[in-house]
Amino acid sequence: MHKRIVLLIAFISALSGSISGFVVQQETSNAGLLRLRADLVTVDVLATQRKTGRILSNLTKEDFLIYEDGVNQNISHFGRDELPVSVLLLVDRAGCVNAFNEQIRAATIEAMSRLKPDTEVAIMTFSNKVALVQPFTRDRKLIADKILSVEIQHESEQHYFNMAIYEAAIYMSQSANPAGRRAIIALTSLEASIDFSKRSEKEALHAVLESGASVSAILVKTLGGRLEQIFRGKPTSILRHLGLRSGSIKKFVQETGGELAHARPEEIGTTLTRIMNNLAASYSIAYTPTNPTRDGKRRRIRVSLSPEAEKRAGKTALRARRSYVMPKENPPAELPKTK
Repeated sequence: MHKRIVLLIAFISALSGSISGFVVQQETSNAGLLRLRADLVTVDVLATQRKTGRILSNLTKEDFLIYEDGVNQNISHFGRDELPVSVLLLVDRAGCVNAFNEQIRAATIEAMSRLKPDTEVAIMTFSNKVALVQPFTRDRKLIADKILSVEIQHESEQHYFNMAIYEAAIYMSQSANPAGRRAIIALTSLEASIDFSKRSEKEALHAVLESGASVSAILVKTLGGRLEQIFRGKPTSILRHLGLRSGSIKKFVQETGGELAHARPEEIGTTLTRIMNNLAASYSIAYTPTNPTRDGKRRRIRVSLSPEAEKRAGKTALRARRSYVMPKENPPAELPKTK
């Protein structure tokens, strides 16, 4: 009987989605108590042709190989279901370049209006501080109103990417739909910046990996944006390798399998729409790790195509997260003492 319950719950969970990159399964302890374990890792993979950028929609389970810390894993679940999406729009309000002017706001509203009805949206802004402008909602009119009311630019403040991603990830973990995909999309003019906030890049990356969200970013292409990138962004990208306290939006994008795009103000709407459409077009791959230890540590992931699939599909680009954080084992709840 217990075996049937486990199989049924695993099947239903696999269809309904993942929580922080894991599908919840159920097991029976020695004491006869039912405990929840999160041991099915899910990875979203977007496959495109390198030359044309065309999305490959005819791949199968056998076409993929997935490795965790260098060890080949057995793919137990595979699909391309269009799951509901939770989108957190993260707007940079710092520096000398306005990454959210009237034209960009209008384009953002237009892109949000084209989302599917089950997509929920939240808005946060950041500079030296992070503010939640709008909690998750499916009300498109409310989202449009909040976009128009976003606070003015803070020219004297800094771009604290680490704190912004950390706070966005924590909010995503607590409030997003647990049965769907999760995406943080940042609008900014910089790729990297000095970051003396209370959160380090390591803390922010750990939080976003635990949340199961991908991070994408749109770098707004304007003359001012290019100058700021030359004089602030690029030097920071170099100096951060020397141990300088800094944050890089590119780092979060690469580790979570998101997209880093450059767009002129008039291209923001189509770029946002493309990023969100790509989320829906991703394959979902799931496996039970060969290393079952619940140690709270980061595990490296690598996804590739089989040699046969590569030969058939040609040169292909796969976009997927590079790692995840294995949850720590929670001690079983104690039974109340009987008199």
